[in-house]
Amino acid sequence: MKRILLFVVVLLSTAFVYAQDQTPQILDVSSVVAGAQKTETLYAYAVGRWSDADDHLAVWSTEIHCYERFGFCEEADATYLSGEAGATLNSFDILRWDKRELIAIDSSPICVVNTLRFDFAAKKVTITMALKGETKDPFCKDMKATTAFLGGVKDKIKSEMKKPSK
Repeated sequence: MKRILLFVVVLLSTAFVYAQDQTPQILDVSSVVAGAQKTETLYAYAVGRWSDADDHLAVWSTEIHCYERFGFCEEADATYLSGEAGATLNSFDILRWDKRELIAIDSSPICVVNTLRFDFAAKKVTITMALKGETKDPFCKDMKATTAFLGGVKDKIKSEMKKPSK
């Protein structure tokens, strides 16, 4: 029993360390002009696939747009659940944007706060779901805190190479 538990712990830690190495397919920060008023703003753009996404999803399954001047980010995300494809659009309020990082949150869900983080120096994008605390809502009882990393084609290839051959 101890060997099985040790194997599971090692396997999970390896997966987490691997996920931390992931780099988005595209990560760009530049100035753009947006809207009818032609407002200039700093813009962050990232494309990839979340490390916890279903294997059926492509590398281009998540796209994130952030606008400093407007104070928000949007994340379009493909989903795959029980053989059905879908899409979600999530909005985040920017809390901080400096040369090192961008941090944005979405606290609208009942049970959790979602935090989107761009680490510009490391060229990494993460999304963390943290529990809000105690609630009597039955929907929240099975929720767990998670962190996912946005990866690209190189990460998909590494992942496929690590899978046992059939």
